[in-house]
Amino acid sequence: MTAMIGRLAILFILIASNSAYSIELIDDFYTAINLGDAGTVKELLARGVDANIMNGDGNTALIIAAREGNVEIVKLLRQAGARLNSKNRLGETAIMLAAFEGHGQVVATLIAMGADVSQATPQGWTPLLYAAFSGFSPIVRQLLNNGGDVDAATRNGTTALMLAAKNGHIKVVKVLLEWHADARKANASGATALSWALENGNTDIGELLEADKP
Repeated sequence: MTAMIGRLAILFILIASNSAYSIELIDDFYTAINLGDAGTVKELLARGVDANIMNGDGNTALIIAAREGNVEIVKLLRQAGARLNSKNRLGETAIMLAAFEGHGQVVATLIAMGADVSQATPQGWTPLLYAAFSGFSPIVRQLLNNGGDVDAATRNGTTALMLAAKNGHIKVVKVLLEWHADARKANASGATALSWALENGNTDIGELLEADKP
């Protein structure tokens, strides 16, 4: 049923855009991206497949390639006119999902291409928050070095420091504190980075946060 809905969504997009290529061609396109088959992706782009077409979840080819960590396909899609900051139905962009999955090379490539490191989902999640949640300290540093807001917060006030502290990502916490993340901030529930660290047994992080107090 889900697959059928996805195919119908693609069909609607094709009809709306008066595209000449078939659903089967689009299926082949997305399969190639998921498999990391850059040769087939290049061939299908040359045959006229739109680099910005979306699947039933609103994911563009670039979003999928970034999520899968395929730098070569990301570059091919961009050369074919893929938009860097397109969002899926959840408001997620290519750089957000690359950050969440820990694909540092893809993140660096997207940044070099001009991707927006501060763009947020409707819930306020930025690429930095995704990287901090998953615990990828090199990507956190990459994003901060390229304009990411260290104290950016979700709609309920949760920061990257809170997420890293809660999930036990001490390396991320260290990077964020190095960039002067505000450990005093509390979210809408009154939680702070310190309270979440201690609630989840991350006493080593708790000690870092205590030492960082002015």
